[in-house]
Amino acid sequence: MMHRRQKRQIVFAGFLTVIALVNVLFFFILLRPARSDYFNLQGSIDKLRSDVGASQLFIAKLQRTSEQLERFEQDREGLFKKHFIKFDPGFGELSPRLSQMAVQAGVQRPVVDFTRDEVKQYGLYSVKIKIPVQGTYSNSVNFIKTLENSDTFFLINSIEVRANSDTGSSNSAVSSANVGLGLSLETFFFK
Repeated sequence: MMHRRQKRQIVFAGFLTVIALVNVLFFFILLRPARSDYFNLQGSIDKLRSDVGASQLFIAKLQRTSEQLERFEQDREGLFKKHFIKFDPGFGELSPRLSQMAVQAGVQRPVVDFTRDEVKQYGLYSVKIKIPVQGTYSNSVNFIKTLENSDTFFLINSIEVRANSDTGSSNSAVSSANVGLGLSLETFFFK
């Protein structure tokens, strides 16, 4: 009987050993694909993390752009009010400004010729100005500098310089020191 019992125990131990070996073999057979899947998933997670970081940077950039666009209209309005003349009182403001600049520079300013474009471009109406001025050379240069440094935006398209032909003057040295300028300017009105 004892012998039979030992045989059963040996068979049972052998059976358990076979099961253990099959389990170990299945473990090693299944470990490789699971391990490969794990590393693939780890790589995918790392890639997704980097994509999230790039997306966050892109979103931050878009938010900054959005804030700048929100301020754009305010900045545009501020620029227009500071450097351009309002459309409705346009010529009523422009003529006194040019007269004041001429007085500051010490030049004589006869009648000014204005023409305004009726089609607005970029929210502005172009105003062409032809202004003849007379004075000494240094005063004429000062007038041009006054135009350039003015808060109102003036484009000087052309300058025609000619000697002043003042025949009524008795002092020819004084009349030869005077010059006449024919300035072609452009400024802008806004609505």
